[in-house]
Amino acid sequence: MSRINLESGAAPGPGLPRFVAPLRLPALLGLAALLLCSAPVRAQIQGCSATSPTIAFGNVDPVGGSNYSTSSSITVTCSLAFLVTGSANFSICLDIGGAAPGRVMSSGANTLNYNLYQDSAHTTIWGSHYSEPPYPLVVNMTVSSLILGGVTQVTVPIYGYLQSSQNTTAPSGSYLQGFGGSETAVSYNFSYSLFFLPGTPTPCTSGTNNSGGTFAFNSTASVVNDCLVSATTINFGGSVGVLTGPVTANGTITATCTESDNYTIALSQGTTSGASLTDRQMAGSGGAVVHYELYTGSSYATVWGDGTSGTGTASGTGNGSGQNYTVYGRVQAQTTPKPGTYSDTITVTVTY
Repeated sequence: MSRINLESGAAPGPGLPRFVAPLRLPALLGLAALLLCSAPVRAQIQGCSATSPTIAFGNVDPVGGSNYSTSSSITVTCSLAFLVTGSANFSICLDIGGAAPGRVMSSGANTLNYNLYQDSAHTTIWGSHYSEPPYPLVVNMTVSSLILGGVTQVTVPIYGYLQSSQNTTAPSGSYLQGFGGSETAVSYNFSYSLFFLPGTPTPCTSGTNNSGGTFAFNSTASVVNDCLVSATTINFGGSVGVLTGPVTANGTITATCTESDNYTIALSQGTTSGASLTDRQMAGSGGAVVHYELYTGSSYATVWGDGTSGTGTASGTGNGSGQNYTVYGRVQAQTTPKPGTYSDTITVTVTY
C-alpha cells in the first residue's frame, strides 16, 4: 500500500528524501489577486450637502433713504467613499423658494421687502428650479477618491439687498423671514468614472435629481425710528417800510418720520442776543433789531416754542412720508429801526 505525503505532495519510496514543495499557496494568491483586479468596482456616492447662511441686515432706516445690503456664504460639500480609485463630476442645485415677486420679512402684521441675489450687483435673484425664472444657484464640482474616499468643498456667497423706497411705511420693530423644509433644497446629479475622466452629468435643473437635504436659515432686520426735518425761509419782504402795523409771512417745516412714530417739533428763540421765545428778534447792523414772533396757527394765538414760557409745539405721527407744518410769522407794530437787512436763525428740533 502506498501513501501520499501531504506535506510534499509526492509518494515516499525507498531512498527518496522527504521535501516540502508549497506550490499551491502562491498559485491561490495569484488567482485571488487576478479576481480582485477583474471584479467590477462601482461608485458609492455619499452625497452633497450645504450649510446654512446668516442673512442679517442689522438696523435699517427706511425714511433715511439709504439702501442696505448684506452677504453671507454657503459651503457645499460632496463626497465619495470606499473606492479603490475614481472620480465623479457633480451638478448641484441650491434652491431657495419664495423669490417672486419678492421676499418679505415680517414683524407681526407689518412687512419689510427685500430679496436674495447670486451676485454682489444684485441683478440675479436667487430662486428655485421648481419655479423659473428666477433660477437656483448651480454649483459644478469634481470629487476624486483613493481607497478611503474623497471630499470636495466649495464656498459660494449669497447677497441680501433691501431698498428703503420699498419700505417707507414700515414701522420700527424686529423683522424676520424663516426658510426651511421645502423652501430650501440641495439636489444633484453626477457622472462617475473608475479609471477615466467622468463625463458631464445631467444638469440639476432638469430631470430627476438626488436629494441632498435642506439648509434652513433666517433673514432678519431691525427698523429704527427716525425723523428727517427741513424748513423754508420766512421772508417778511424786502421793502417793509415804517412798522406802523403788523407784517406777516409764512414758512413750512417738513417732517419725514418712521411709520407710527410719534414726534414733537420745537423751535428755538433764535440767535440774536437778548431774544427770548416770546420776543424773537432779527438783528441788523450796529445792534439794531426788529421784533417779531412765530406762531402755530393763523390766529396768532400760540407762540411756537419748546413748550416752556407758555409756548406750544407741533406734534404728529409719522407715516414714512413728508408731513408739512405751516409756521406763521408776524412782525408787530414797533418803532422802526434804521433801514437795512435784518435776519435771525431758528433751530428746529424734532423729538421722537
